[in-house]
Amino acid sequence: MALRSRNDEEEVLRTWRDVQKYANKKDTSVRWCPCLGMCVDGDEFIRTQWGERLSVSQRGWTALCRSLACDLGTVQRIGPSGLATRVLNDAWVRNAMGMTKRRIVIDGSTVVGVVGNRYQPYKHGQMVAAIDRRLNMQNNGSWANVDTAWEEIRPGGGIAQAIGTELRITLPLRRHEHSTPVYGAGGKGPDVSWVGVEARNGLSGECAVGIRTQVLRLICANGLVRPTMDSKHRIRHTGEPAELDAKVQRILGTATEGLDGALAWLETLGNRVFYTSDLAGDLESLKLVRQMLVDLQNGRRWSRQLARRQKGGDLHMALEEMTRKMAGPLSGSVWRSMYRSNATWWDFVNIFTEAAQTTGSLEKQSRVEERAGRLAERWAKYESEPLIQ
Repeated sequence: MALRSRNDEEEVLRTWRDVQKYANKKDTSVRWCPCLGMCVDGDEFIRTQWGERLSVSQRGWTALCRSLACDLGTVQRIGPSGLATRVLNDAWVRNAMGMTKRRIVIDGSTVVGVVGNRYQPYKHGQMVAAIDRRLNMQNNGSWANVDTAWEEIRPGGGIAQAIGTELRITLPLRRHEHSTPVYGAGGKGPDVSWVGVEARNGLSGECAVGIRTQVLRLICANGLVRPTMDSKHRIRHTGEPAELDAKVQRILGTATEGLDGALAWLETLGNRVFYTSDLAGDLESLKLVRQMLVDLQNGRRWSRQLARRQKGGDLHMALEEMTRKMAGPLSGSVWRSMYRSNATWWDFVNIFTEAAQTTGSLEKQSRVEERAGRLAERWAKYESEPLIQ
């Protein structure tokens, strides 16, 4: 690879104090610098007008190439040492006027993004403080169970995750036991989930403030983002900081309004029988499945196999084999045979969200959870699907 990049640091934050420390650390380590007198140096660095040499993350190269109207894949395939530097610097000279309207984002000594002059950062500390105020409000029963929920879900991971300058916080609010229990080779047991809110923020220009409904299934210790009013729950980093904080406060104050709908959504999915033959006949669902497979470990192999089997006409058999082999260590204890005795669409979707926990990338994990949520939403509305009796 011609361009060398520094890997984004990934962290799992297990307590609220960890979240606060991370937010304060990032708020002081991230700075924004005008793109004046800068150039690429040695296929690895960006040199500022003051002679400072900055490393560049993969996200930083992606943002820079996008700003320079260059194709990152093409630049990365350039072989001879130093040639990528010349290509990018030539593009920088050609786009000099446009680059004067942009700033690079620096985390410590690493370039992690490029933003426009209108970009107004909403810092992690502001978001954490806004959440803190909601958690400490008096007479607000909907937030009363958060501490209890953290204790219950923490064995499966932290209450927050971070990659580079992006922070994602999980706020479980209501505990839900499905009316349909688990029946498997190991016996019968309850199927418990938490429904709450996911708060997400980034400082590199790629991630707007996002607040969405999230579902956490304890039997598989995984997370699923429910697609719900995304456009109204995303706040771009523009405007005055006080305006951004007021918007976040308003959304956090109304976020619990969708929880009843999310609980009903869970019940619907937990009562719909999963048949691979039905999945094999729905092209949109298969498209979502393949997109998730590409992001998962060994997913490309399964994606290619499904494509071959679709041409041969035995696609649903390939789906059964894939489902059986993808069941992870937690879901596998329930799905001891090909499926658990009363397998539902909720179970099938959770195979992907559990596998996403081991992708090693918060970015890929988020994409899988979002696509799994869209797949679940599709089948929650599929009226012809038979219900479990």
